[in-house]
Amino acid sequence: MSPGIEDTIGYQHEGECCAVCGKALKPGEALATMHRSGSKLPICCPLCFEAYQQDPKPYLERLARQTLLQELLNVGGNTSGQSDRS
Repeated sequence: MSPGIEDTIGYQHEGECCAVCGKALKPGEALATMHRSGSKLPICCPLCFEAYQQDPKPYLERLARQTLLQELLNVGGNTSGQSDRS
């Protein structure tokens, strides 16, 4: 199953992104930061905070998919410039 656009919201940003809407956040700009399973979930505004509190499940699922995608990209990418073949 390929990721939907909502799975990659904020993915291209190097810094933090709101876990709800995907808005890029400057350091210290998050209204709140939720901590779940060793991951930080920054929240940008009161509306996103309320949405997260009402139903955190979709945002936690998105985080899990993003984490998996990042791990696959890191494993699949060979950054050393050398071939994996012997």
